[in-house]
Amino acid sequence: MADIDLPFAALLILHMLGLMLVAAAFLPLVGMLGKGDEPPRTDRLLTRFGHYGIIVLLLTGPLMVWVRYGSYDGLSHWFWLKMAMIVCLAGGVVLSAVSARPMREGSTAAARRVRVGRAIAIVSLLGIVISAVFAFQ
Repeated sequence: MADIDLPFAALLILHMLGLMLVAAAFLPLVGMLGKGDEPPRTDRLLTRFGHYGIIVLLLTGPLMVWVRYGSYDGLSHWFWLKMAMIVCLAGGVVLSAVSARPMREGSTAAARRVRVGRAIAIVSLLGIVISAVFAFQ
């Protein structure tokens, strides 16, 4: 039986749970982006799951790299693409979050920003998963 790197395995499990929380929050948003002038709906519980998931990912990701590799030296361009996608994801989340309250108060401009933020977050999440597969194969 192969030796199991328990600290890394534990971090990986937590990381995957964080990813599941983010996916639970954002993937249903594909159908909720809103159509025309109808503002998109906001589910605060799902949003909270997504925020907790992002926190878990931001904590476990760097720890996994440190436990496995000891530094960021020598990581592939796929890893850095993944990091860029994380920045895009954060931007989409922030754009959507700061626009949610004005959208609920009836602002059509805020509703458009929420749609754009959600679209950015969804595309970024997909890019994160794809680039992670290639970065750590």
